[in-house]
Amino acid sequence: MIKHVVLYLFLLSCTCMAQAQDFTIRGTVFEEETGMGLMGAAVVIQGTTNGAQTDISGGFSLKGVKVGDKLAVSFIGMKTEIIPITNKERSTEIKVYLKNDNYQLDQVVVTGYGTARKRDLTGAIVSISGEDIKNAPTNNVMSSLQGKVPGLMVTNSGSAGAEPDIKIRGIGTLNASSNPLYVVDGMLMSDIKFLSNSDIASMEILKDPSSLAIFGVQGANGVIIITTKRAEGEKTSVSYDGYFGAQTVWKRDRVSLTNASEFTMLYNEMLQNQDPNAASWVPEMLGTGTDWQSKVLRERAVVTNHNLTVSKSGKNSKSLLSVGYYKQDGVLKYNTYQRFNIRFSQDYDITKNLKAGGNINLSRMDSKPASAKIQNAVMALPTYVPYAPEEDYDPENPGSVFHPSADIQSNVGNPVAQMELYKNTEKYRDYRIIGNIYGEWNFLKDFTFKATGYMDLGLYRGEQYTPRYDVNNSTSHSAHKNDITAFYRKSDEGRTFQADFLLGYKKMISDHRIDATVGYTARKATSEGFNAKVDSLANGMKVVPEDLWMLSMGSVKRVSAGDWWNEEAFISYLARVNYAFKDRYLLTATFRADGSSKFSPSHRWGYFPSVGLGWVISEETFMKPLKEVVDFAKLRVSWGKLGNDKIGNYLYYPTINPKGKQVIINGVTQFIPTLNYDIDKDIHWEVMTGIDVGLSAQLFNNRLGVELGYYSKTTNDLLANVSVSSSIGAGYAITNAGSINNKGFEFTLSWQDKIGDFTYGIGVNGGTLKNKVTELGDNNADIISGDYHRTSVGHPISSYYGYVQDGIFQTQEEIDNYYPMTWNAKPGDIRYKDLNGDGKITDADRTFLGNYMPTFTYGFNFTFGYKNFDLNIDFNGVSGNKILDLKKTVAWTTTNFYEKSLQRWHGEGTSNKEPILDKSRGHNYLPSTNLLENGSYLRLRNIQLGYTLPQTAVSKLGISGLRVYASGQNLLTFKHNSGYTPEIPAPTDNDKRLLIGMDQGDTYPLPSIYTVGLSINF
Repeated sequence: MIKHVVLYLFLLSCTCMAQAQDFTIRGTVFEEETGMGLMGAAVVIQGTTNGAQTDISGGFSLKGVKVGDKLAVSFIGMKTEIIPITNKERSTEIKVYLKNDNYQLDQVVVTGYGTARKRDLTGAIVSISGEDIKNAPTNNVMSSLQGKVPGLMVTNSGSAGAEPDIKIRGIGTLNASSNPLYVVDGMLMSDIKFLSNSDIASMEILKDPSSLAIFGVQGANGVIIITTKRAEGEKTSVSYDGYFGAQTVWKRDRVSLTNASEFTMLYNEMLQNQDPNAASWVPEMLGTGTDWQSKVLRERAVVTNHNLTVSKSGKNSKSLLSVGYYKQDGVLKYNTYQRFNIRFSQDYDITKNLKAGGNINLSRMDSKPASAKIQNAVMALPTYVPYAPEEDYDPENPGSVFHPSADIQSNVGNPVAQMELYKNTEKYRDYRIIGNIYGEWNFLKDFTFKATGYMDLGLYRGEQYTPRYDVNNSTSHSAHKNDITAFYRKSDEGRTFQADFLLGYKKMISDHRIDATVGYTARKATSEGFNAKVDSLANGMKVVPEDLWMLSMGSVKRVSAGDWWNEEAFISYLARVNYAFKDRYLLTATFRADGSSKFSPSHRWGYFPSVGLGWVISEETFMKPLKEVVDFAKLRVSWGKLGNDKIGNYLYYPTINPKGKQVIINGVTQFIPTLNYDIDKDIHWEVMTGIDVGLSAQLFNNRLGVELGYYSKTTNDLLANVSVSSSIGAGYAITNAGSINNKGFEFTLSWQDKIGDFTYGIGVNGGTLKNKVTELGDNNADIISGDYHRTSVGHPISSYYGYVQDGIFQTQEEIDNYYPMTWNAKPGDIRYKDLNGDGKITDADRTFLGNYMPTFTYGFNFTFGYKNFDLNIDFNGVSGNKILDLKKTVAWTTTNFYEKSLQRWHGEGTSNKEPILDKSRGHNYLPSTNLLENGSYLRLRNIQLGYTLPQTAVSKLGISGLRVYASGQNLLTFKHNSGYTPEIPAPTDNDKRLLIGMDQGDTYPLPSIYTVGLSINF
């Protein structure tokens, strides 16, 4: 017995020694379709850096292999094969056959109320992986998509916690919202500011009618579908993603202004231009003076993000817990934002055919706006210091610490005083609870019924304290003061509930693939709130401590308060059929009926059909000769109708303004009630009708990807404010009037390849946009918005309107020989063109000067990999747009001059662009091309360098993956405008929606961001 045991142990040890012994393995890698050897394929022992590359015939030889190892055989454009090594492979050459990798085509894409293979899509849907965006140093994931998706226009702001402005394929409305719809795990919502980037599994951007029609009235402005992460596989895993960084506004990105000496020279020159007998102004200081921008901007503002995810999967249940924290300090001092996230998801397989689950996301967002006003820092004169002498300090007057503004600028406050006096006096807190619960039943083999309930609960609180102060001394008369303390508080609450009931049918019958869905969905949203304001806190105390900032501390005789309540609801019926014959001929047909409470009972229902067709031409026999080049090619076309109801509630009800008109009768002021607006009982949906044509292709063993597309969409029955007769009393009517067309071309080109251990990729995308108003109400009368904007048939929405500059008058003789004007021109004035040819300069010579919307947006990126290193470089840009520079039109006060004012006209031949410095000549500040700047730019958006530690180095620590990286964002911008950034956010106020593209010196700077980060998986 002992002998047998000894013999067994001896043979076992020999076997183990043989298995542990290194050996050389040889083999050949073939392309399965052609049977030819594949040169340049990588053969690597999994979990190590030990590998080889195949030769011209596909052969390879690899040393250091052990029994039990696994070989990973890969090639660009083909599926990776994993080959386990046994004793059999020691003595024979192995053969590996690689298949073409159509993973992008077989990839499942979320389409709204369902999914589809990418190859089966008949519409324009762009899919983004969560892995590509989780490490972007942004509070809102949409910011990281800038320059990555054709047709998606992202306008970012540098303010801490700010949401980007998003437009998809232009603007198709005047007074209704043009923002896209967000769908997070099935729930419809208007924002995603509560969401952590690290929680996102995938994003789909839906752009064409065939894809959008399933969302009916909600889909006219485009839809962005977000799927959050769930637990996967049967394992337990822990992952951490985090970064820490700093933001800064480099001097090159700041507004170029004159220093104290330059300002004094120009200001005295302006005084002489206005009055040759004027006395010269003497400043307090000359030289460089005070750089107010440096005083209000942080040198380094912190940004950091941390996310920990724990997931566990068993045979019948899966759960995931995610905890996140994000913090950003704005580059303007005392501007801060932070967000806390907790998300939990659970899925159960109750039986073979029945499953249930849900998820919940809790978030809290705290923000403090910047107390510093960047516009003040741009306007303030550099000729005085921020702080007053110590002997001027009065403990009962916080303003006495600061130096009053210059005597010629009494109504522009000291920027540092504004910043410090209002520091931490305004703060907001936002709570969100978003969740869903679902049940899904598979029955009769091909049918699925799913019921889901959603909720979105929000609580928003804000407060603002106004201090008492006087930034003056015995000799100054600055308006920078406040005589009474005040406190304001508001509280808003929102509750949204949604229910979806979907019945699905999937069947493969021979060559016929059918995927059908019918459903019912209902949604109700209620919001309410109150606000109150008091003054004279603590019985008029001059300096009120923070613990007394309460409504109850104000004067009971000076209280203002208000409250509000809103409710809206809609119900919908939907149906969609996806059909494929031989995976070659594709059809998508969709219909949705929507009912909305925003319209009168007789006009609440809208009906929105669509159809999409696809033809996979690469599957046709006539394409076989091109099989070596064309791996996949598909033509698609779609048509559809969608609606837009994003307007206020109750607009079909008349409302009264009790103090609408004021009259004086017998010396007594009387008020006459008037309508707030004239109602249109027939008001109904905006209806967008669009077509989309495209080509998708994969070429050269899937190395080259091509997406080409053309779209045209027209919005009819615009919801617009139209002027009415003054006898009605209302100033305007809200009605359906007019139409707008948006059309353009889009393209995406990508190339990926591998040379030995070196991989690289190049991607380019772009989209054109032509926006045109085709009809307006009130007999196509122009809509005039302020002094500079006009919406007119045949032109883009809210175009700039004014005169065309034709140089500068250099001499009086030149003026005498020019056309007569309605003002008295002098040398140094702007010369305007006579556009209508009537021999004089009048209002009739004004024309359309451009628009703030880019006619072309684009992006391109480079990816490189070498062994464990990876490098990503992204650029984005726009062209064809204009920015209205209103910084130099300020006439109500004296402001610092912009550096380009040094190039002003100050004698014959000195300038043919910038006029003489003389604010009394108002005709030089009329709306004209002189006020327009080129809004085009090219930005180095992001660079990220990463290193993934070898598996052999970290596996002993129980780590399955560890990557470190460093990145830089907004590193360099090539631009033409004089402001902080060429990205000018659109107004959020409905009344100012058409006052777009204006830079008044108040645009928040967009900083450069530098971060280092870590991703680790256990």
